[in-house]
Amino acid sequence: MPDTFNYKCSQCGESLTLPISLLGQQGECPFCQNVELLQDASMAQSTTVQSVNDTYPDSPFGGAPVTAETVTASTNPFLSPRQETFQFASVNPDHRGKLGTMLWGIIIAFCLTFVWGLYIIAAPIFAIFSENPERFDRLTDDEAGVEFLYSLAEQTSPFKRTDVENLSEEKALETAFFAVATGMGTKALGCIVLWCIGAICYLIFFHTLWTQIQDDPRVKFSPPAIVGYHFIPVGIGLAGVMLTSVSPILIILFNLIALIVWWGIMFITYWKLADHMEKYRQQQGIVGRPAPAGLALIFCIMQIAAIAPLVGPLLSLVGFVLWFIVVFQLKNSAIDIINHKIQTEQTGSVYASRG
Repeated sequence: MPDTFNYKCSQCGESLTLPISLLGQQGECPFCQNVELLQDASMAQSTTVQSVNDTYPDSPFGGAPVTAETVTASTNPFLSPRQETFQFASVNPDHRGKLGTMLWGIIIAFCLTFVWGLYIIAAPIFAIFSENPERFDRLTDDEAGVEFLYSLAEQTSPFKRTDVENLSEEKALETAFFAVATGMGTKALGCIVLWCIGAICYLIFFHTLWTQIQDDPRVKFSPPAIVGYHFIPVGIGLAGVMLTSVSPILIILFNLIALIVWWGIMFITYWKLADHMEKYRQQQGIVGRPAPAGLALIFCIMQIAAIAPLVGPLLSLVGFVLWFIVVFQLKNSAIDIINHKIQTEQTGSVYASRG
C-alpha cells in the first residue's frame, strides 16, 4: 500500500502529495484555503448531479448540489468541527520563553518587594521594643503614641528630640512624622524599583497571553487595550489625590471608584482571557492543557470578597494561592496553543513544498 496519495484541489486545481493517513479527512488547501475532503485524484470520478429540485422538491439545500459547504451542523450531525474553524495568524515561537521569563519575573520581583518592605517596617519597630521594652510603662495612650512616633523617627532618620523641644506639640509631631516618612521612603526606593520591574513583567505577561488568541474573531480585547486598562485606576486615584484640597471626602470616593474599576479590569484580564483561550482551544481542536476559566472566575470573586471584615485575610490568602494556579495554567495553555500553531505552519510548508 503506498504511503502517499495525490490530491488535487477542486477550487484552484493545485496538486499536493499527502501522507496516506490524511486520505478521507477534512483538509485545507494551503494555496486557496478551500476546505474539503482529501481524496486521491487518480480515483476521483466526475459525476453528473441531478437537480435536487427535480428529485426532491422539499430539499433544504435550495436545489443546489449537496456539498460539505451546504450542509450545516444543524442538518448534518457528522459535520467535522474543522468547518467552523478560522485561519491561524502567524505565531512567534519566542513567546514561549517570554511567558516563562515574565511570569518568574513577576513572582521574584513582587516577593522580594514584599520581604524588603516588611523588613523596612518591622526592623525599627522591633528595635524600639527590644532596646527599651519599659519605655511605654505608665504612659497614657496619647503619650505612648507620641513616644512611639519619636522613637520610630530616631530609628529611621537622623531625627533628635532636642530638635523639636522649642516647637509646639503639633509642629513637633509633624516634624517627627516627616522624618519617619523621609527615612522609610529613602530605604524603600529599592522596593519601588522592584515593584516597577514586577509590574512591567506583569503587563508584558498578559500582553503576550492575549496575543495568542487575536486571530479568533470573537475576541474583542486587544493586547494594548488590556495593558492600557490597568492605568485607568491609577489615573482615577491620582485625580482623587489632586482634589483632596477641595474636599477630603473626594479622595475616598475616587479611591472607591478606582477599586471598582480595578475589579472590572481583573475580570477581563483573568476570567475573560481564560474563557476565550479555552473556547479557542476547543474550536480549533487543539490537544493540550485546558485554560482555567472556572478557577479564574473564582479568583476574581475572591479578590472582591477579601474586603469583607473578619474573613477578609483568609480569603486573601486563598486568592493568593489561586493566583499561582491560574497564571501557571494560563501559561501552559498558551504554550500549547503556540506549539499547535507552529506545527500547523510547519505541516503547511511541507505540503506546499511537495506540491
